[in-house]
Amino acid sequence: MKNPSASVALASFIALAAMGVWGQTAAYHATVLGISDGRTTIQVEVPVGLNRWGQVIGTFGGGQSGGTHAVLWSPNTANDGFSAGSLFSIESSTGMPPGTADTKPTGLNDRGQVTGQAYTPGQGDGNQNQSWLWRPTILNSTTGVLHGNAGAAIAFPLLSITGYGSAAEYNQVINNKGTIAAYGISSRPLLWTPTTLNGKTGTWTYDANHGAPVTGINDSGQIVGSSCESVVWNGPYLHSGTFPLADSNVLSSSLWIPPNTGQCVGGASAINSKGHATVAAVSTANQIRAYLYKSPSVIDVSAGLASTPLALNSYDQIVGYADTDTRRAYLFQSGTAVDLNTLNDSTGGLLLRTAIAINTAGQILATGGYPGAGASVLLTPNALVSNPVLVTKGPLQISGTTYTQTVTVQNNGTTTIKGPISVALDGLTPGVTLSNKTGKTVYSGPGSVYANVSTSDLAPTATTAAFTLVFSNPQLKTINYTARVLGTPAPR
Repeated sequence: MKNPSASVALASFIALAAMGVWGQTAAYHATVLGISDGRTTIQVEVPVGLNRWGQVIGTFGGGQSGGTHAVLWSPNTANDGFSAGSLFSIESSTGMPPGTADTKPTGLNDRGQVTGQAYTPGQGDGNQNQSWLWRPTILNSTTGVLHGNAGAAIAFPLLSITGYGSAAEYNQVINNKGTIAAYGISSRPLLWTPTTLNGKTGTWTYDANHGAPVTGINDSGQIVGSSCESVVWNGPYLHSGTFPLADSNVLSSSLWIPPNTGQCVGGASAINSKGHATVAAVSTANQIRAYLYKSPSVIDVSAGLASTPLALNSYDQIVGYADTDTRRAYLFQSGTAVDLNTLNDSTGGLLLRTAIAINTAGQILATGGYPGAGASVLLTPNALVSNPVLVTKGPLQISGTTYTQTVTVQNNGTTTIKGPISVALDGLTPGVTLSNKTGKTVYSGPGSVYANVSTSDLAPTATTAAFTLVFSNPQLKTINYTARVLGTPAPR
């Protein structure tokens, strides 16, 4: 394996200027992180996960490189999906299981912690596997300062479950507190709770009653997964709190057909901070479709397509795939299902087949291929601004139920931000409306109102002219929001 701290060689694969289906800049920029035939030196050949700040875990190897090695790709700055970034070899860190030959990451959180598996010939469990947790020397900050270039691992011992035996912890997923969910021998669900938040010591617990592999965990400790046993434990489930699991955790809906005993069809794949979960199940039309579970309701988000959801963010944007003329990567949101191949600026025959992760910035991690080779791709909303910026808010002026406030945007970066320049109002106080909004975001944080505050490009150190936001506030509430800057002509 070559030195993976070097920048990823991507220049030949980055397409910068393509027009979208609406005759304007494409919604997403496609950064190719790796090609499976090894043609791009150090790379992420097989992507696995994505965190809030745009870091990616995956494996290097399997193409011309040979072997399988866990790597962490970090952007130059948080959510910068427009430059090459850098790659770090997790496998080269101290503390990995003894005898490690091949490694694969399985989970990544916003603090930069990574979980995974190691193939340990002659050691480990019956499959010669052992699991591990990698922690960066300095955790990522909660504001997006990244530290993905150094760290150490701990190896987990095999876990014994009474009546079944011992095995490694498989398919580990990790939340932002450092709590890990996984499954062990005979698919028994597991939880590892750190002694201190994001710590490197902790305790494993398990439920021996059900074969119910875990696929997702949120910061509240809720887990989702699937079971393939007899009724009731046959299908998707959502569990809160400590073990044991309860029969009431199994999810059902009139929108799908309960699987027969022994049928392993569909299941829950991911859960977000709101406790909403993605589910694949057989619809009453006898077709596997994508669903969003929002207790106590279930929503068919498939738009009638044969589809499978794999991940979602806190805005309930869902990604996965649909089987149309062929398998294609899809975005499901607000009752629509959109082929991601129609929204990005890639060239050279790239076909995105599966979208496997999406973060709150709207970045999407996908797999696909060029003719004759697989590819891993990070899609970044073209409207995202990675430059450091300063939004200055003036005092609120009140006239009855109309509130006004001036805002300016200063470019504190070293490159020009293409116009129009927009300010999105994330988390605007409910009941307050922005009367002079330009629209609502769809790809770069869906659902936030935004206003175009300048039509011009914004040069380094320059500041926009003051723009007045006009609010309607019939209940005279205190107005709060977080300002976020967007740019370029790309769809918001």
